[in-house]
Amino acid sequence: MRTVRESDSKTMVRSDMSKFKAVFRYLFIILTCAAVVLMVSCVVAGIAVYRSRPERKNAVFWGEGSKTGYAHVAVYAKGARSNGASSPLAYVDDGSSLSVSDIDSIRAALQGVVDTAFRPKKGSKDKTVKSPEWTDCYSSCLAGKINSGSLGSGKIYEADIYAVGGSFAVMHPFEFMSGGFLSSDTTDKYQVVLNDAAAWSMFRSYDVIGKRIGILGNDYTVIGVVREHEDINARAYIFFDRLEEYCAGLERPVIPAVMSYEAILPEKSSKSSQFDLGGAIPGYNISSPSFRVVRVTGRYNVFNVLKAEVPDGFELPYWEERAVKAEAEIKRACILFAFGLVMLTGLAIGKASSALNR
Repeated sequence: MRTVRESDSKTMVRSDMSKFKAVFRYLFIILTCAAVVLMVSCVVAGIAVYRSRPERKNAVFWGEGSKTGYAHVAVYAKGARSNGASSPLAYVDDGSSLSVSDIDSIRAALQGVVDTAFRPKKGSKDKTVKSPEWTDCYSSCLAGKINSGSLGSGKIYEADIYAVGGSFAVMHPFEFMSGGFLSSDTTDKYQVVLNDAAAWSMFRSYDVIGKRIGILGNDYTVIGVVREHEDINARAYIFFDRLEEYCAGLERPVIPAVMSYEAILPEKSSKSSQFDLGGAIPGYNISSPSFRVVRVTGRYNVFNVLKAEVPDGFELPYWEERAVKAEAEIKRACILFAFGLVMLTGLAIGKASSALNR
């Protein structure tokens, strides 16, 4: 009788073990599939975000056909607004703000660095070597109102107004729906470029070249419309000179602060351009930086993204806000990928240990 009971007990144990192994096997398959799907999804998402950033190739396009390596670098500075976003960003001091005169100083310093770095070596027979060409741009912005006709006519629309100087379109390659961008060669400085959102909200059309609109107390001629895929905010681009003119005519005149300065610089050694730009900024202190200096080239690779910090205390232009968001999305994808990899590794180790213990 006891023998029969023991046999039944052993049979039940074997049955329970068999069920447990089946459940474990199915659970292993489910968790393995989940880990693989998570990792693949993270890779796809990270690549999609990376490819969506047009500025990552600016330096490559600029240096195409040249033996010299180039890097896109930028500095973001602070300022003060007297009445919220609708008032211009005003220059504060050398320690945290940039003015147009500071841009001239930065340009002179960077040109000196480039000339020194690429000077022919002693004993070189070729004395005709020229320093590599480089380019830059600067900008500031405010929230303003635009008349859809000349001043005193048409409806009023809200838009972000960006005042730009230098080679802005090189740093921010646009898709033109009509016309072109602001050119320093023009004699008419009262020109404006609208983004697609601004053109459509005001005119229900993108074919608006030659239209007259009112901005910051003056009439401007529309010379171009650009498409901005990532944003639906209405936006207008004018010459930085016009912002200076507007600030000088205020009841309490201010010096407009440069929010962003960007340059595509030749590099003699890896990442030297970021240090060169920092050294050229008046009042910059690397141990306690009050300016945000960024190396745009290579900023989206995994190691740089994981080290990236969220800027604090800076008012950033829309493209840098997008870039910071892209860094955060890629970082999140990297962390989730690492979690999936750890989970997959743990499952593999557990499977191997189970096989060895049989």
